Amino acid sequence: MLNYFIMCRSLTYAQKAARVLERSGIAASVSRPPAEVSGEGCAYAVRIAEKNLPAALVALKSAGVPSGKIYMTDRSGHYSEVPG
Repeated sequence: MLNYFIMCRSLTYAQKAARVLERSGIAASVSRPPAEVSGEGCAYAVRIAEKNLPAALVALKSAGVPSGKIYMTDRSGHYSEVPG
């Protein structure tokens, strides 16, 4: 299964995003993203399943929750940025 990581600028924003998604019926978990996608600094991400990405983006936008870049991980564990 493919997963998406929605980058957030802080733990607080990641937790808020996860709460919004959970209330919308979308399973989400907060985690530290791997260094290869987060670079330096404190970044957190919300992980969701591939099938939930469109609904998740709508829910976050409707709730006014800012989100950053989106990365996907494939079955082999490689990360790539999703064009926005």
